[in-house]
Amino acid sequence: MQSNYERPEYPALYDSSNNASLESQKHYLLVMKWYLGLSILAAILSIYIKESTIAGIIATIAFFAILFLTIFQAVKRFDKTWYNGRAVAESVKTRTWRFVMRAEPYFDTDNISDIKAEFCSDLKDILEQNRELGSYLAHESVTKETITDSMLEIRARDITDRLNYYISNRINEQRTWYLTKANINKRKARDWFIGLIATNSVIIVLLLIEIGYNVYNLPTPALIVVGGSILSWTQIKKFQDLATSYSLTAHEIGIIKSQSFLVSGEKEMSDFVKDAENAFSREHTQWVARKDKQ
Repeated sequence: MQSNYERPEYPALYDSSNNASLESQKHYLLVMKWYLGLSILAAILSIYIKESTIAGIIATIAFFAILFLTIFQAVKRFDKTWYNGRAVAESVKTRTWRFVMRAEPYFDTDNISDIKAEFCSDLKDILEQNRELGSYLAHESVTKETITDSMLEIRARDITDRLNYYISNRINEQRTWYLTKANINKRKARDWFIGLIATNSVIIVLLLIEIGYNVYNLPTPALIVVGGSILSWTQIKKFQDLATSYSLTAHEIGIIKSQSFLVSGEKEMSDFVKDAENAFSREHTQWVARKDKQ
């Protein structure tokens, strides 16, 4: 489904870092899915090792695969590239919106060349602070201009047009994004919680059967691993934390939007954009900080 929102054509650094982040996220989550899936498979097969040599062989192969994935992830650090790429992309994005809105530190001056130079210098600083991302950046967008024609076209508009453009295509877009993500994460947190409760309930029933009827070889150990995997997945995805954080940010954006009537000149416009971009950056910075603590 196509978005109804417009945006400036971002600099090449945004495209490269955004793609690097998305690809690394996909690889990281794929590795974790395989890790958890193989753990469940190995736990199930381990129940039948005494009865089946084939089950023992497959379980051993699964554990070797788990060991390989553990080492592979530790070496590749897809999660780190995911977070760093997202941080660079979001930093470039907020710098771009500040530039096109003539907001601090890119106030309107008689010499646009000075503003362009400052913007390029800021992007260079962002790249320098994340040099380890360099090998993951795509090369196809390198020839793209750092300051695109659409950025200059939007910046050249009068204050009323810029304010309306910012509210429609940045404020509303971000508010919708955060509300949508908050609802998705809230629903997923509920669904995975129900799955965890159901799994643990079955485990209790199986344990009672084993104790009361001396019945063994039930898939209890496998279900224990399944329960642990569900818990691990919810910790990886942070569904509840993100639902709360995104919801709060969406409300903050709504409050900021309501203050647009205060914009009467370039100074107020700059303050309005600064407050909004700080809200976007603050949520993302907190998200990265939570990830770094894992």
